[in-house]
Amino acid sequence: MTLKVQRMYIADFFKVLFILTIGMSALFGVLSLIDKMEEFMPYRPAFKLLVQYALASIPRNIIYFLPMTALLSSLFIFSQAIKRREIVAIKTSGGRMKRILAPFILIGVLLTLTGFVLGEFIVPVTAKKVRSLASEITGKGKRMAFFKEGTLYMRGKDGSIVKISLFLPAQNLSKGVSIFRIDEEGLKERIDAESGTWESGIWKLKNITVYDLASGKVSQIGEMFYTAIESPKIFSEDSIKVEEMTLTELIRYKNRLAEAGFRNVKLSVDLGSRLSYPIVNLFMLLLGISLSIGGEQKGIEKIFRTKSQGTHSNAGVVSAGLGLLISVFYWLGYSFSLSLGYSGTVPPIMAPWIVPVLFCVVSLYLYFNIPE
Repeated sequence: MTLKVQRMYIADFFKVLFILTIGMSALFGVLSLIDKMEEFMPYRPAFKLLVQYALASIPRNIIYFLPMTALLSSLFIFSQAIKRREIVAIKTSGGRMKRILAPFILIGVLLTLTGFVLGEFIVPVTAKKVRSLASEITGKGKRMAFFKEGTLYMRGKDGSIVKISLFLPAQNLSKGVSIFRIDEEGLKERIDAESGTWESGIWKLKNITVYDLASGKVSQIGEMFYTAIESPKIFSEDSIKVEEMTLTELIRYKNRLAEAGFRNVKLSVDLGSRLSYPIVNLFMLLLGISLSIGGEQKGIEKIFRTKSQGTHSNAGVVSAGLGLLISVFYWLGYSFSLSLGYSGTVPPIMAPWIVPVLFCVVSLYLYFNIPE
């Protein structure tokens, strides 16, 4: 009997979880497209590109919404079970609630792993696709070639190929600039600069070595202005976003910044959030179960079991409202703790974990106190 009941609840849970997660992710993918339409419409984009833009936004939305949909799904399924007196029937027949609910711990772990895998392997690809589509629609796609772990490759205004080994958007500073000037016969000249700064609307290169491949001459120049490199505004628009990088790439980028003498606090916080955000999927699931079934401690069961003649939809409405309230509280708290980390008020290593750990403690306490 236990196995049959477990299968029933697991099937119902995944059904609701799938509908909520995909539905909300797709809806917000469309909303993100609508938000960009004012920017896109002057370029008369093809309908196919717009559809691709909305679809490419879905994986990122899934990560954002999965904790909330896990909470809502567990609240809904077990509040309905309480409403139908199924939990009472299980207890009176000698069923052990911890045994019935054991598979949901594994499901929570699975959701956590799913969130991490999506964020590590799927979202970086689709996030780049979103930016690429936006650039293609607005005609900006030809300016940028590649950006990885802080290294920027682009085509200059004069047709040259520019490599910037480390670009720091906040400082408008480029480290390790290489410019390859090409003519009809091939590579004509290479210019290497130790650094470049944006001054008075133009890039000022310092400690320059010029290789004239035609004559074989090598010359050293202290400073020079170079007009063919785009402004840092273009760099900032097209530079890599954290969501477009894997965890390994983020760590390498952070180490490269440290080696160059720069401490990026925001990047340190974002690194922690890449790990902390998926973990909350497990605890949101446990929290939903605990608030539904553990009603004897918190009075939730009385809310769900209003009047015996009430409709089943009452429990669904209450669980949805409760789930949304908790989710909003979590997101606000999590965003606030990240902002404290960005500002340096809280150590960057701690900021992404404050709210997840709090939810972890609360959910585990409530789960292990579910009455048998």
